[in-house]
Amino acid sequence: MSLKDSFWKSRGNVIHILTSLDFGGVERHMEIVATEQASATMVHHFVAIGSGGAAERTLSNIGVPVECLGQQTAIPNWGAVNTLQKLLRKIQPAVVHTHGAEANFHGLIAAWLVGVPVRIGEEIGIPRHGSRARIAFRQVYRAAHRVIGISDAVTRWLVESGEVPANKAMRVYNPVRLADGIARAEQAKVRLRIGFVGRLEPVKNPLGLVQAVRLAINEGAPVELWLIGDGSERKTIEAYIKAHGLSEFVRLLGFQSDPSQALRSCDLYVQPSISEGFGLALVEAMGLGLPVIATAVGGAPEFIEHGRTGWLLSDSTAEAVAKAIGVVAQMEPTVRIAVGRAAAEAVRDRFEPGAYLREIELLYREALGERYRNVFL
Repeated sequence: MSLKDSFWKSRGNVIHILTSLDFGGVERHMEIVATEQASATMVHHFVAIGSGGAAERTLSNIGVPVECLGQQTAIPNWGAVNTLQKLLRKIQPAVVHTHGAEANFHGLIAAWLVGVPVRIGEEIGIPRHGSRARIAFRQVYRAAHRVIGISDAVTRWLVESGEVPANKAMRVYNPVRLADGIARAEQAKVRLRIGFVGRLEPVKNPLGLVQAVRLAINEGAPVELWLIGDGSERKTIEAYIKAHGLSEFVRLLGFQSDPSQALRSCDLYVQPSISEGFGLALVEAMGLGLPVIATAVGGAPEFIEHGRTGWLLSDSTAEAVAKAIGVVAQMEPTVRIAVGRAAAEAVRDRFEPGAYLREIELLYREALGERYRNVFL
């Protein structure tokens, strides 16, 4: 969707800059912000440095301004910085809020060069930065007034890595819109159905989960797996399923705009990520009343009380995940149901979108200060 100048004239605009607007946790985050516009005190708009896709279409259908610049997102791309500068000079926003490493690098530099009054960076995961990258981001984050980590784990990494001073770093959990009702867990069926939602990328470890399910089945666990999502590992997973005769036990459902519909017929949710920032899909599954198994990375240890609202793993190997699946599969259904209900109670209202928007706009207002108070009148 092309930008229309009439959308961009108010100094009350917040411009969210992302790497892309296709599908994933950060894209769902933006969709939630867009749908909460009625309760916002500022007008939120969305810019992808790279490509669009599913989230771009959703945002356009909501009716908010959205722009995909089609630039290469690999760091550094000074052409992307230049394109962003031109856009920001035209928009003259009060706030630029960038999301993710590539968006932080290009967006914060561009916003600083243009003189945007408030510049907020946000790290959505724990990056594997070498010494040179840490030095580079330390300089980039000097251009930000605040740097958000989306979990305590991410915020702690930002400070301990030396990239962000402690007085500039803060944790703000992502908003989560939980689906209504509870999954129809433990329905009468031959196998315990495991759900997974996420990008089929190595960091999410979907192939490891398929391997774990195979190992669990070989040990006699009556389980099956539904994988919801898409990504670069799909063909590798399909080949593994075929090579090991798993087509009866593993279903690839692809990307779904509302994965809760499929999860409602699952009995267990497993998130075997190698690295995580927040874990939005995990929280959504907990909200449905599903018992969960997750590796203790990112936000998972902050949301899950081991043994009461789910089970945490210190190891993301297929063997470790398979062992946990086997143990949970052998539990009495009433035990799994009780854990799922406790999980739903633990996340209910904790990540409410309206509360998130109030918190984040308070941050913007505080950073703007009295000089820009009239923006909100």
